[in-house]
Amino acid sequence: MKLQTKRYLALGALALGAAVAGGAGAPMPLAPASTPLSATAAMRDPAGQVLGTARFVQQGMGVQVTVEVRGLTPGQHGMHVHEYGRCTPGVDEATNTVVPFGGAGGHFDPGLSKNHDDPQAPNKYGHGGDAPMLNVGADGVGRASFTTDKFSLTGMNGVLNRTLVVHARPDDYKTDPAGMSGARERCGVIVRDGLTTRDYGLPGAQDFPEGVAYDARRGVIYTGSAVNGTVYAINAATGAVSKFQEGGALGRQAALGLKVDAQGRLWIAGGAQGTVSILTPDGMTLKVLETPKSPNPYINDLTPAADGNVYVTDSTRPVIFRVDRNLNLTEWLDLANTPIRYGPGVNLNGITATPDGRYLLAMQLNTGELWRIDLRTKAVRRVMTGLTNGDGLLLDVSPAGRTLYVARNKDQVVSKVSLSADYGTGQLVAEEPLRGLRFPATLAMVEGDLVVTQAQLDRSMAGIPPETPFRLTRFGKF
Repeated sequence: MKLQTKRYLALGALALGAAVAGGAGAPMPLAPASTPLSATAAMRDPAGQVLGTARFVQQGMGVQVTVEVRGLTPGQHGMHVHEYGRCTPGVDEATNTVVPFGGAGGHFDPGLSKNHDDPQAPNKYGHGGDAPMLNVGADGVGRASFTTDKFSLTGMNGVLNRTLVVHARPDDYKTDPAGMSGARERCGVIVRDGLTTRDYGLPGAQDFPEGVAYDARRGVIYTGSAVNGTVYAINAATGAVSKFQEGGALGRQAALGLKVDAQGRLWIAGGAQGTVSILTPDGMTLKVLETPKSPNPYINDLTPAADGNVYVTDSTRPVIFRVDRNLNLTEWLDLANTPIRYGPGVNLNGITATPDGRYLLAMQLNTGELWRIDLRTKAVRRVMTGLTNGDGLLLDVSPAGRTLYVARNKDQVVSKVSLSADYGTGQLVAEEPLRGLRFPATLAMVEGDLVVTQAQLDRSMAGIPPETPFRLTRFGKF
């Protein structure tokens, strides 16, 4: 792994460690929706026959689960949520052999406990997927009904697009990795009810897509790898993927925030290299801009503004940079003289410009604060707080109002914020987990839809293998 990537992951670990350990990264509670978030898993045997269902209904920060499965031996059967949304054969870590439903992976473990425990144990001590047992009667029908806050359909404990697995034997709730519960006899993928999305898959095993941008004239979505700097071009209509520029081009080892300007040029934030790269529409490097030498640079995101300049955030140095029309990079705003206070971890991250040319909006990930910066006076105002783990921003201004979408990476939701007419205040109005987000980092608008990257950088930080293929997900505005 490259030095730049290691530094990125270290910054992220500092910012997100508290959320993993203590649950502080849970999404802000909203007013209950008229229809609760729900999901269903069709429970199949190894031959693929559906022999039951599991129903999940969101209740507050937890979920109500109702399971009925047929064709099992009478008695108690261990039951767990597993990491991956695959009911396919694969290697079972308990036996190190290929078994039915081994493709579901190990137990869901959002607290990184690496420990099997009982269904009442906090997630920092035991797997989040540890669930009560399924009780099977003499008729071979197993039933269970329970409510748990160990997992959810949204947030960092979200189980959408994971699997529910029923085992052959009882669970002793102590033996790693699966409580001695034996073979995997039933498996169902937990699928969100009543939602349509579209995924754009990426070809690489180590893509970790962080940034996304859209060129409407060409119908091309760009995304870049936080790990190796490779940039892909995706046909928005067909989903066809091509390599736009190889990672390592002119020293670029990471591609974080991406934006397309009015000339169709692609701008790339270079992370710990402290650079901004500008690519032509045919994939050639036009220029690489270097920020001032520093032991700790971190260029994270950028945005073109109506004044013809591009504004750039640095997550470790308290400064906003500006690139003018002649591609000259300068320090534009020293944040030390503003209300924005830098601390450990990732500070200013996502940034966007208002279409009226008046303001920048910038997200501070480690504090959950959203800031408004006046482009004329450089005055800084806090718009709101509470957007924990806020990463990339997408501003949608229409006659209906001013809406800001925020990708909240570790919280695994996209948040919708309603902004006032002067962008000076904001209110969180909705959160969307889609069909199971995996560390959403940035957003782009594509023909009236939203596209979000599923960066999975939390897995890279923890040394956990990523779910592949990596993907971007397209969905309607909410």
